Amino acid sequence: MTALVLAPLALCAVFYLPLMGFAIILSLAFLLGAWEWSGFCGLSKRRLRAGYVVTTAGIMALFYALTPLTGELSSNTLLLSMLLLGAAWWIVAIILVLSFPRSQRLWASSDWRRALMGWFTLLPAWAALLFIRGFDYDTSPFYGAWLIFALLGLVWAADIGGYIVGKPFGRTKLLPKVSPGKTLEGMLGGLVLVIIVVTGLMFWLDWPGQAEHWYIAAVLLTVLSVFGDLSESMFKRVAGKKDSGIFLPGHGGILDRIDSLTATAPLYALLLAFLGKQFL
Repeated sequence: MTALVLAPLALCAVFYLPLMGFAIILSLAFLLGAWEWSGFCGLSKRRLRAGYVVTTAGIMALFYALTPLTGELSSNTLLLSMLLLGAAWWIVAIILVLSFPRSQRLWASSDWRRALMGWFTLLPAWAALLFIRGFDYDTSPFYGAWLIFALLGLVWAADIGGYIVGKPFGRTKLLPKVSPGKTLEGMLGGLVLVIIVVTGLMFWLDWPGQAEHWYIAAVLLTVLSVFGDLSESMFKRVAGKKDSGIFLPGHGGILDRIDSLTATAPLYALLLAFLGKQFL
């Protein structure tokens, strides 16, 4: 029931809200995610958790005020730096996940390091989604909305494929010390469904040029979406939590729903900005 309500609302926000309205709704969702992340940081008092959220909101407001989120990315130093920071962070996050539990010695005992990791996770993805929504906005107000829809479709396909294959056929644990439920078969099932969806989209678009870029990007983003899920599982395991929160009945918290999106959005934005003409 939650998904039946949430998915249409999310799509309506993406397609029908003006840029400012979309920015407000997106920011509220990510601030709820920041509240949940504060629980990963060992902050037990509500005052300290609220302080983390308020600080996150302040960073967002300052960034939004200083940074135009439409136009060429190459000339937007602050936005480009934010997206590159996000991409670099996910390289580090993948290394931390692959080396868990040994890697927790570097960060698990430090509240401020976990707080920084939360900002590295949330803020670049937030900025990336705002940039994507405003992509070529002056020419076509819905162009960026369709690009976000494509990213959501990829993430959803990876999740659905992983579930329908991993649930009945999953035998080989992917990283059991991080997430006992994730299997290699599930990840491959998600990848196969993503490839099928991309192929169907290309057929519908009458096979646009540079097809190899579509498939390379799809594979990279699918693998990255899996590590987005695994990364959040790693932080939940260290914090002793089953779900990130209780905002979404039956789904856990906001972070449980956007973990794959936080991992894929910065790279997706960079690919669109610098290779978009070759993709589309």
